[in-house]
Amino acid sequence: MDYELGERIEYTREEEIRQVFDEVQPVEKHRLTEGVVVVSIDATKVREKQGEYVDDCGKRRYEIGFRDAKIAVISESCWDSKRSEAYCANSSYVGGIEHADEFYRRIWVEMHRRMSDPQKGLIVFLADGATWIWDRIPDFANERSIFILDFYHASEHLSEICKKHYGEQTPEYWRHFTVWRHSFLNGKVQHVIAALKEIQDTCKGEKQDFIQGEINYFEENEERMHYDQYRAMHLPIGSGTVESSCKNVIRGRMKQGGMTWSESGAEGMLQIRTSMCSERFQNDFRQTLRFVA
Repeated sequence: MDYELGERIEYTREEEIRQVFDEVQPVEKHRLTEGVVVVSIDATKVREKQGEYVDDCGKRRYEIGFRDAKIAVISESCWDSKRSEAYCANSSYVGGIEHADEFYRRIWVEMHRRMSDPQKGLIVFLADGATWIWDRIPDFANERSIFILDFYHASEHLSEICKKHYGEQTPEYWRHFTVWRHSFLNGKVQHVIAALKEIQDTCKGEKQDFIQGEINYFEENEERMHYDQYRAMHLPIGSGTVESSCKNVIRGRMKQGGMTWSESGAEGMLQIRTSMCSERFQNDFRQTLRFVA
């Protein structure tokens, strides 16, 4: 029953995509957001049956592999005055086990569902440094859009540098990690890059190549790392919302012990999960009834 219901909800999502992209018709609004909209994007691995064979004993076996279950969260940006930090609320979700180009069509439909006019509203795109994400975002951004590299992923890169160069949890590790992290928060990414280049000159071999890779990462994302400006604008700088969705929307149901999915089963369950967590399952269920009529 879950598989069939998931397939029907997926068919509804596909119809919405055709409606927006092919027929150029508006999608029905749901939980409309008038303020700053935050679009967070990520992916997590799901075990999947990728082939079937019969072993020497005549038993049916499956080849097991992993597929990326992509997920995006469309939220409203809010400000916590007591903690002096932004957070995401009123979230809805879209997911897909498919090519990134197809997945972005789902995101675009959900943006139309949640916003009065995606061409005019202030949209924040927030993600880690994955190229499959950032290469496609400009196609859906407007002139007011702001791109933010997740601050905590950037901090993880700093931590790895400090571990390899100074040793894990050493006094030098903490001294440099703390100073560089504060430099990021204060919008001084170039100061950190300059310090890393000085360190690189003293290194050789694999360590030198590693530091060069980290320098490249920060340079490529520098325009998405103006954290002092984002905080002044009361915008979120961390992608905890989408990280949480990977855990609660996908892993909590689809990555329990021993779970392995067929291709259609994984896609169907993902559509059920995103529909339920987006608080539109009843409406989606009613839509599926017309397939039975």
